[in-house]
Amino acid sequence: MSADTHTNLSRRERQIVDALYAQQEATAAQVQKALPGSPSYSTVRALLKKLLDKGHVQFREDGPRYVYSVVVAKADARRGAMRRLLDIFFNGSPVAAVANLLGDDERKLTDTDLQELEDLVARLKSDRAAAAEDQSDSDHA
Repeated sequence: MSADTHTNLSRRERQIVDALYAQQEATAAQVQKALPGSPSYSTVRALLKKLLDKGHVQFREDGPRYVYSVVVAKADARRGAMRRLLDIFFNGSPVAAVANLLGDDERKLTDTDLQELEDLVARLKSDRAAAAEDQSDSDHA
């Protein structure tokens, strides 16, 4: 299942999936406690069943309890969410998204934040140069 299929969730289903991501795996009672608005236990169980049927979550048996987890790895879901965010708000441009974050007056970046970003960019450039050199070496072999 692709991470993009997680866009077809209701608000409460998304909250359940988010709770499962946060806890890695959880029983229905643990999910219920993590949700805002105090939904009933039967509502949580019904929604977990719906998410099972849709293929978004899976479970394992632990004695008499079912322990639920999300099918799509968190890193894959994060990439899918970022792709959707970029496509919807920034015409697919990572540069536009980063520029928006950097220009956010409400969330000032510290010198440490900026240094981390500079280090990341330097590392990405270095990795790209090394990959290009490796490709060049294999082309001449």
